[in-house]
Amino acid sequence: MSRPVRTAIDGETLSRLVAATAEQDQAAFAALYDLTKRRLFGIALTVLRRRDLAEDVLQEAYIRVWRNAARFDPARGAALTWMATIVRNLAIDVKRSAAATPSEDTALMVIPFNGRSALDEIEASDDVRRLRRAIEALDPMRRKLVIAAYIQGQSREQLAERFGAPVNTIKTWLRRAVIDMRAALAAEHTAGAHATSPVEHRAVGGK
Repeated sequence: MSRPVRTAIDGETLSRLVAATAEQDQAAFAALYDLTKRRLFGIALTVLRRRDLAEDVLQEAYIRVWRNAARFDPARGAALTWMATIVRNLAIDVKRSAAATPSEDTALMVIPFNGRSALDEIEASDDVRRLRRAIEALDPMRRKLVIAAYIQGQSREQLAERFGAPVNTIKTWLRRAVIDMRAALAAEHTAGAHATSPVEHRAVGGK
């Protein structure tokens, strides 16, 4: 079985595309993205070993390429090397940040609900699984948004840039996600309150 052939990337072409990107040429930027995305994603994935984080790093890297294309100097190195350095540095930062992030169980306990933490919301229970289930019940986009906002600590402005939406829209999405989570927690609490344990059942004459 033959291996896929890796297509060589023309350094001069990339340099021209970066120069055009510096002039806010969106077509050139799109071409630059198409030519380099696989190689750069591979670098991010090698560092992070997680596709979701590598995808986020790749997105952020291209935002930086767009903003900083004018700083690229072909006399100092190849365009691909310049872009790869951006990706690698971002990936390393994300990896370090992930290592310093509190454990999921600890972080989930401090998600705020109208000024109260999730810890208060579930009445100081040490069973964080209820909160995790409430998060997992969200649709994928809202779940990712909640984790980014309340566990990773990203600002509304950072989220707006990351998700490509206005800050007010981000706030609305977060508010709806929190409402859905509160409803899920309340429903589970109600279900638990109405459930009769085997001991209680026997105490009132059950078999």
